[in-house]
Amino acid sequence: MSALVFSTAMFSIVLTAANAGTVQNHLRFEGGWIRVTSSGHPMTAGYISISNDGSRDVVLISVSSAVAKMVEIHETTFQSNVMKMRKLENGIRIPAKGVIHLEPKGLHLMFRGLKMKIKEAEKYKVKFMFLNGGLAEVIMLGKK
Repeated sequence: MSALVFSTAMFSIVLTAANAGTVQNHLRFEGGWIRVTSSGHPMTAGYISISNDGSRDVVLISVSSAVAKMVEIHETTFQSNVMKMRKLENGIRIPAKGVIHLEPKGLHLMFRGLKMKIKEAEKYKVKFMFLNGGLAEVIMLGKK
């Protein structure tokens, strides 16, 4: 039964993105999740893999969601055993026939100014905007 639920969830993520605009016909969004929070927590992180099956590079320039005042694209780096995080002002390039993984301790989404508590297994809509104006709306799950 859980395999059926997972397959249905993955289909809806790809279908939602594919219906959002032309650039998304080349993109697949998989495994999207947002870290659960306690009440009153001001921020959290989100993670997802994005595959570009197209013949041209695509640039993810911004992300938004009704759950937060702003969503920033961040990168975590380690310098002299110190973890540093910085906002990527120019977005993320997704190479043609390539994939990027937004994951803990690497590239990720930072949901700032949360408007609600992020709950385990709840679904949240997140919009991804690309340099050419393409837009994809993806469902991401709350997860610990």
